[in-house]
Order: sequence, then C-alpha cells, then structure tokens
Amino acid sequence: MLQPRNTPKTVRLSDSINDEEIKYVKERKTLIKKWLKAQGFNCELEDVPNIALLGSGGGERAAVGMLGSLHQLEQDNLLGSLLYMCGVSGTTWCMSSLYSDPASSLSKRCDEMIKKLRGPKVNLSKAVEWLKLRKEENQDFNLTDFWGAFTASYFMKEMHTRCLSEDANIINPYPIYSAIELDCRKQDDTKGVWFEMTPYESGFSGLGAFIPTSCLGSKFEGGALREKRKEMDMVLLQGICGSAFADKQINNDEVVKRIWSLFGDRPVVPSAGFGPGYESSKVVEEKVCECMPSRVVKCVSELIKYADDPDPLKTKEVITTLGQLLKGLVSSKGEMLWNMDPENWKRTSLVERKKFIETVSLELILSSDSWAKDWKDKRYTCNDEAISRESMRTSKKPDKVPITNFWLSDGLWIVQNIFPLVQKWEWGTTSNFLFKIDDTNVPSSMASKEKIHLVDAGLKLNSPYPPVLRTSRKVDLIISLDFSEGDPFETVFNAKKYALQQKLPFPPVKESVREEKDHPQGCYVFEGRCPEEPTVMHMPLFNLQNCQDEEGIKKEREKYTTLRQPYGAPENERLLKKAKDNLKNNKYRILVQIIMAAQRRKKRKSVAQ
Repeated sequence: MLQPRNTPKTVRLSDSINDEEIKYVKERKTLIKKWLKAQGFNCELEDVPNIALLGSGGGERAAVGMLGSLHQLEQDNLLGSLLYMCGVSGTTWCMSSLYSDPASSLSKRCDEMIKKLRGPKVNLSKAVEWLKLRKEENQDFNLTDFWGAFTASYFMKEMHTRCLSEDANIINPYPIYSAIELDCRKQDDTKGVWFEMTPYESGFSGLGAFIPTSCLGSKFEGGALREKRKEMDMVLLQGICGSAFADKQINNDEVVKRIWSLFGDRPVVPSAGFGPGYESSKVVEEKVCECMPSRVVKCVSELIKYADDPDPLKTKEVITTLGQLLKGLVSSKGEMLWNMDPENWKRTSLVERKKFIETVSLELILSSDSWAKDWKDKRYTCNDEAISRESMRTSKKPDKVPITNFWLSDGLWIVQNIFPLVQKWEWGTTSNFLFKIDDTNVPSSMASKEKIHLVDAGLKLNSPYPPVLRTSRKVDLIISLDFSEGDPFETVFNAKKYALQQKLPFPPVKESVREEKDHPQGCYVFEGRCPEEPTVMHMPLFNLQNCQDEEGIKKEREKYTTLRQPYGAPENERLLKKAKDNLKNNKYRILVQIIMAAQRRKKRKSVAQ
C-alpha cells in the first residue's frame, strides 16, 4: 500500500492530478504492463493505456450489477487491465464494500460480498451505535448520516468504518467516488458542481480545487487548514454518494418508509450475547413492551409491511388500534378513516389506502413529540437495559432479561434523534474548504459559504464521466456500465453535453442510437477520432443478448426498480447473473478495445513528440 507524504495544510488549486496519484498510476501501470504481456501484447510502460471502468447509479440494482460485472471481469482475466474504477450512487455502495480490505484483491472481495448478500441484515443496534457516535462527533449531523447507516446495514449488509484515505493499493484500480454540491446543482453551475473523492485527494473537478481526503470535513479558511477534524468513514461516504432523495422534500415519503422499516425486525438475542457463562444454543425469551409509543411504532411498522397487500382487512385492525392510541394526540388529514368499519375500508382502493398510510407515517414522524414523550413501559422498565450491560460485564445471568428493551432503547433513540431530521430536511452538510479563499477560478458565491452540501451525483449525471474526462488523467478507454432505470443512453448523452460545456475531448455519439432505448444491444463502441479523445464502450445492463427480446427487457426493468426495498436472495442471484452474462458476452470486444487503446496511446506519444 502506498503511503502519502506529509499531509499539506492548504488547498491545492490546479487542474493536474496530485503527486501521490501520479506515483500510484506509475506503479499500477507496471502491473498492467505485465498483464498485457500475458495477453501477447508487449509495450513500453508509457504505452500502457489508461483504462477506466465506470458504474452508473441505480440504487441496489446498480450495486449488485456492479458486483456481478466485476466478478465476471475477474473470471475472464480482464480486471488486471483497469487503472481507474469510478462510481456514482448505488455503484459506490459496491465499491466501498469491495475496497473494505485494502490488502485484499478485488477478486477475493467479490466472492466474499456475494456471500454477504445472501446473509442477514446488520443488527439495528449496530447501526444505531454508529449513528450515536456520529452525532457525538459531528455538529452537522443530518439525514445523510441516517442514509449511510441504512444503506450499509440494509442493502450491503456490512458496516465498514475504515476511511477512504486507507484505500490506495496498487493491486486494485484507483477508486474514484463522485458526489455533487447541491446548491451548485440548483444554480446550474456546471463548473462547480462535480465533486470527486479519491484515497489521496478530494475536491471540485471542474474548479481544480482539492484538499487531502483525510482533511475532508475539516475547517479551512482562506485556503489554509484551521481545525482538523476526524475523517469520514465509508458508511458516511455511502450515505453521501447514494443520497438521491436529498434533491427535493417531496421525496420524504420514501425516506419515511425507510425509517419506519428499521422497526420492522425485532431481534431475538442469543443468550451467548450476555457473556461466556451462557449456553450459546439457547435463545432468551422476548418480552413485549406495552407502553403506548412502543405500540404506535409496532402499528406503523405493520402498516408499512402490508401497504401493498390487496387484502384491506390486514390493515383495518391496525388502523383501528392506531386510531385508539393516538386519539387526541395527532390530527391526521385522513381522520375520517380512523373509525371506518371493515365494510367501508374494504371499498377503498389500494391506492387510497397506500396514500393514507403514507400520510399517517409521515405525520407521526413530524409530530413525534406529542406521542413519544412518555415512552415508558408500565410492566417492564424501558431504561433497565443497564441490567443487561451489567450482566455482560460480570457474566452473571440476570433474573429477568428485558430483551425488548434492547430494541426499545434503539427505537427511542431513532424517534428522538432521526425523526426531527425529516422536518429539517438537511443533507450532506460539511465544512467548505473554499471558504474565504481568494482566487479568480473560485466563484465568490462558493467562497462565501462556510458549509457545502454533498449529495448523490446521479442527480446531475448518472455516471461518473467528469473525473475521467479530466485531461490530466489522459484516459484512453472508458468502459461504461449502465445500470440506469430509464433510458440507457441518457448518461452517455449527458456526458457528451458536459464535455462540450467544459471543452473536454469526447467521441461522437449519434442521436439515432436513442431509437434503441427500449431494445438496446449489450455493447456499443463510440470511437475517439484522435489520440486525445477517449473511446467509450457503453454497456446497458438489460439488453437483447441477456434478456432475449424487448418484452424480456421490459420485465426485468419492472422487476428491479430503484425505489424497491432490499431485494431478496433469489432476486440478487438473478441480477448477478444478468450482469455477468453481459460482460461474458462482450469479453472479446473488450479485449480488442484494450489492445486498440494501447495502440492509440503509442500514437498519442508519437504525436506529442
């Protein structure tokens, strides 16, 4: 693993890549040179092509699709050709997990991650423990913190607290994570919007303004470091990169669903968890808390669970109980439904019932002060988890173990600390390292802000083209994996538009290709016209080769929507296979383009001379 030099304490203003990345590139390319030789292509080190793999956004579909694609690249012995790996949104969830052990190769981590996807979610207590620590350490605690914990525990099923600055190992491609600055997006500021994060340096790609990644979140003023703060970990990075809901508060229904879903699974704790004096085979009996707030949470969790069920009677009883519990505390817009009899409830449509459930679940979050202030169990003390902690310390078995209280403690903390964040609706808040900096390349609107808001880059461009289009990276071949939900060509056309605005080289892309959006091929090659223009291989996830026909493509797209809750194991297996098949089908086309990229690199060198 390459170690950075002493961390600089000033902002670096330059369009060039930093010295550490230059060194990384050189050492990584020595390995790629050996890989090329094994393919029968001998070349000098300077002729080794710069190849970047891009993964688009698309939530869990993108994360699983990226994993399957990388696994197949490894099986086809193509992974060794990559210099850069870049992601936005869901793809970064996969990347951050793959790079969790800097000493391990990606091929090994791919196998481990596939096994992890088949396993259980992370325990709620572990997620809450991380959130508590974040709130203690960070005055800018916001919804991005929650989203990072949710993403890591529910989608990726593991929480890695290492830092991005620990990820530089030449056995793997250099990782680049992308975000955007929310205010710049709203102002349509193309130059200042894109934000890249790498092991050595993070900053604004278009402005050419960077700081060491270990200092991201620290306080700068006038271009100089004023207060060093703890570097963010990979859980928070997942939250930043995947926070597509941050764009508009109209998305709060989706965020609310995720928050309530945390209460859906109440764990039964193995007795071994209380110390070595316990038999690991026994399970501690669960005791149910009957305090009013706990019953409210249970009711709403049930409503969320059955919101899509066509049988209205599954929700009627819960609605009735909830109405009785909240009478006089919460005035819902759907109040007339509280006292509906079963016959009337049955006559309401599924759409009406879902809308009502959304209204109730959001209102209960926004009004939690009115119904959760007296969270106290009348039969079992909600605060007696101290008994359990003492048991763990002394290995002495308590007379009565309030298992539900583990859940209650976490549930109460979520209600008190996460619910208010929905009303505030703040995402990605961090210190602005360009605050009060005096430079003509930095807009005054950016330099005047003490805080910035880093969110999902897919809101601007759903594939991470900007970092690899930087001329200082000299990328020869871009392999673009498109996991988007809609038009599979939107990303490449948006990238072309970005390149035109920023006056960056980009190959021609014919408008006629849009006609194939409903029945795309597995691979398209957009060739660069000169050595400076990269060639783009664009690969839609669902296509005529791995889905047989247009109807098959439509079914897969409808099955794997972005806003779905976590996929089940069989669905993940199917999605992994689709992604693998696409890479397998195009193995030789990729290899041919790699060799051609090496030839273009050699030509670029001769032109420069």
